[in-house]
Parts: sequence; structure tokens; C-alpha cells
Amino acid sequence: MPGNTVSDQPGQPRPMLLADDATIPTVQVTWRSVGRDVTREGARPFAAPDDAEPFEGCNLSASVSLGGTRLEVGAGHPRGAVLRVEIRKTETHRAFFPGIDPGSSFRVEVRGVRFNQPVRVDPDTALVHLKYSLKDVEACSLPPSAANQFLLANQQDTLGGMVAAGVNATPGGLSGEPGRGSVEARVEADGSVTFAVVMPYALLRHLQDPWASDLPGTFFEPIRLHAEIEVLPVWAEPIVREHPPLDQPYERPTLED
Repeated sequence: MPGNTVSDQPGQPRPMLLADDATIPTVQVTWRSVGRDVTREGARPFAAPDDAEPFEGCNLSASVSLGGTRLEVGAGHPRGAVLRVEIRKTETHRAFFPGIDPGSSFRVEVRGVRFNQPVRVDPDTALVHLKYSLKDVEACSLPPSAANQFLLANQQDTLGGMVAAGVNATPGGLSGEPGRGSVEARVEADGSVTFAVVMPYALLRHLQDPWASDLPGTFFEPIRLHAEIEVLPVWAEPIVREHPPLDQPYERPTLED
């Protein structure tokens, strides 16, 4: 297909959805320690997740990019893009949020994200991917596949049959219900996108961790996590999302010629 266009019908080309990398997004991370908010914030240009830049005075590095789990498993909208914000441990042996208050939550936000055309966001597609070290997973006699865990906004979401509730996923884990995380997503008046997730710290505990405690320092944490959400051009028609169980394959939607 020539150029950066897609077409729903012959003779009606539409611009492909692309990020405007001339504008640099801002990432903000906030948590509670000794009853006070601790915030780290900084500009992060679009970059590969492995090029995450550290914040000063903490163990966090952050990146902003397009692409994520929903695209990797073929469960995304063929006209859309996936906005991804990632935080990772700068030093993997140290805690994510040293001194975080027991029972508290943390917040990860990216704002000022611009695209090459007007967009809308779909909070129902939000998810958080938790990545654990193989060393920690194997120490609990878990298989290597257990290194990936997912928190999903939609109660029915299985990422097209790629994840299973209670095994490697928590459908509704970002539903905003008590004990769950929540999603904030909006298009601002200036057309930029703001996306944030708020998560109880206890949700960092692995679903199959044999230790029952979710107090800080009593369970192995992920070494990185990313939050993502689907962004669509305002002209794109919604698709019917199927949520088959794990043993049914997902047929990826494709662009029409």
C-alpha cells in the first residue's frame, strides 16, 4: 500500500495513525511513603522500552512508545495504535518504591501525547503487563511462562484467548472496583492524550506466589511493568472484540487492500 494511508473502501484513502514525535510527552509516577506523596516526573521522548531513562533520586526508569501486548498477540484494532508507558527498576535487586505505605496505591501517568490526526481513546482496552525475573519465578518452582502477568480493564478480556484468569491474568484488575486498579484516559481540549493507571501496590504480587502476604518487602516484585491503551482515529469504526477461552485460537483482523 503506497504511502502512509489506509483505506476502508477503494478511492477513499485515510491517513495512517502515527504519533507526533515533535511533541515530547511527560511521565509522572506518584506513590505514598510515610503518609506523604512522593512524585517523580520528567519529559520522555518516544523511544524503545529498553531505552528507558531514569528518574533522579529513586529506582525508576521510564519510557513512552507505541506498541504493546495487545498488538503482539493480534488482539488490537487494525486501524488503531497502542500507547504504552513503562516503568522499570533501574537496579533490579532494589524495590520499586522503597518505603511505600502498606495498603497504599501508586499512579503512573503519561500526558501530552499527540498524534497526526484527531483521536479517541478506549479505556476498555487498557491493561498492565507485569514482567517478573526468571530467577524469582523459578525460585517459586514456576515455569518460565509465569514471568508474564496481566491486569485487564475489561472483565471479559482474554487478549483473544492468550491469557487465563487466575493463572496469568486478572480480568477486571483495572475496573476501579474495591481492591482493583483504575484507568484514567481522555483527549484534552488541545487534542493531546492523557493516560494513567492507579494500582494498589498489592496487585504487584504474583498470582501464583506461594506467600500469602501482600505487605511491601514480603513478596517478589516485577522488575518492570507497562500500562497500555488503544488509541483510534475518530473516523475508525469499532470492531467486535471476541473473548474466546484460552483453548480457542484468535483470528487476527487484517487491513483491507
